Amino acid sequence: MQPVRFYIGVIGFFLAALVAGVFYFLIGMESASYLVNDGVGYGMHYIDKPSYDSNLQGLIFTISFLTAGGLLMFMVLMPDQQSEAARAQRYDPPQPRRRQAAPQPPAPRPQPVAAPEPAPSVTDQDSSVSPTVEIDADSLAEAAAPPEAPEPEPAMSVDEEVLSAEEADEFDIEEVSDSRYDDTGDEDIVYGNGRVTDESIWEFVQDYPDSAVKFLYRKTLDNKSLTPSEEDIYRRWEMRGMTRAKVREFVLETMGRKSLPDDFPHNIWRELRDQIFEMKSRQAS
Repeated sequence: MQPVRFYIGVIGFFLAALVAGVFYFLIGMESASYLVNDGVGYGMHYIDKPSYDSNLQGLIFTISFLTAGGLLMFMVLMPDQQSEAARAQRYDPPQPRRRQAAPQPPAPRPQPVAAPEPAPSVTDQDSSVSPTVEIDADSLAEAAAPPEAPEPEPAMSVDEEVLSAEEADEFDIEEVSDSRYDDTGDEDIVYGNGRVTDESIWEFVQDYPDSAVKFLYRKTLDNKSLTPSEEDIYRRWEMRGMTRAKVREFVLETMGRKSLPDDFPHNIWRELRDQIFEMKSRQAS
């Protein structure tokens, strides 16, 4: 505790000297300048400009050190949680000793229950006695055993999902009663309203690779769920005859692959975009 008081005294002396320095520099500034009222406002005139500037600089440094010293004094005087806990623990009254409880005797072990003896079998002479039922120990063990949890099925990749649902994705346009989805409409996927053809799907994959990957994976490029508006758009495309199987076929043909890699949609889109750019560059040259 003595070193702390010593440091507090030193800091307090330092702060008092800084306060005296503030008054000293203020008096020096007043002696080196004076105010004059010219009828419009007050103006500062200097008797000794270098002396005024030196006192002003000293005042600025003194106020800065005074602020820093005040913060340091606050940190020193601020109570510490550990010291408060130690002080509270020091002044706690002594607690009476508690008598140790006697050890509890061990609980008796459960005695095994003897199995009931089987009832005597029914004879031909005594038909009024009910027949005995023989209980199999193996069947009792099987009944008492908890049911085994079914093993989880492994998650399918996007490639397996599309191949397994290829027939379900095929939408029969003849069953649709809406006249907008017929052979007379425009076959363009994005802006058309007619039946989708293989040529229009190929152009869609080449012009909109990001939308093609999103339609194929049923996810955004950030591997997040689609919005309801996007789901509605893809449903209308499916009603017009567009399938994930056909999009997968053209995507693999463009990428030069036999199956879809197990990767994020963003990486698939980047590879597909690069392949389309190289293909168009070769065609242009």
